[in-house]
Amino acid sequence: MTTNALLNVSDRKPPYISFKTFLTAIETFEQGIPPTIERSVWHTFSGGLQGHTLNAFKFLGLIDEAGTPQPALKQLVDSKGDERKITLKTLIEDKYSKALELGKQNASFQQLQDHFRNFGVSGGTLEMVVRFFLDACEYTGEKCSPFWAKAKKTMRKSRKITDTGADDGKRQPPPPSQPAQPQKPNVKSVQLQNEAGTVAITLSVDLTKLVREDWDWLQGLINNITTYGQRNKNENVQ
Repeated sequence: MTTNALLNVSDRKPPYISFKTFLTAIETFEQGIPPTIERSVWHTFSGGLQGHTLNAFKFLGLIDEAGTPQPALKQLVDSKGDERKITLKTLIEDKYSKALELGKQNASFQQLQDHFRNFGVSGGTLEMVVRFFLDACEYTGEKCSPFWAKAKKTMRKSRKITDTGADDGKRQPPPPSQPAQPQKPNVKSVQLQNEAGTVAITLSVDLTKLVREDWDWLQGLINNITTYGQRNKNENVQ
């Protein structure tokens, strides 16, 4: 018997997208569930995020390996409010049974991380896997180890605090800030078909301050504009 079988670990990695993105992906199907789910159904997501979302759906049993919707997806989409939380709670209890068992034993945060490392994840991906799980537990009301809640707060702070390299446990004062330089707006335009006109979007964004979800949304938007504009350009050449 393999180690994965002993640990009830799937060959597929657990979700490593934000839980908010996952809920948004579910809401996409409130207008209808297609017979096959593939990347393009989330057209506002970047290419990478589309693939990660597909992985999350397959891990949770919402679609099979071919992208065919499973009954669990319809149940989740049809449910609303607290009913959706109850439906998702059933999925979490099934797919994360070993992790939840650790929570009942008041396991340490290190033990939780070690459990997810068995899926072959590490570094930033491991952190995202853990965060998705903890956010899902919070959303569905699952009981977790008290040590995990404290660690989760630390994880959130670590995203906002830059490591100064100090070894005395104290945060060093930040270097004097430089006067902010005005950002030049970037204009992206697309020529519509049949000489219907031009759509122009002005971008004035500080990329260093974007959170992951905004970055994925913006990247998807730019990709859509670029692809559409190139297609129209090629059609005009022909």
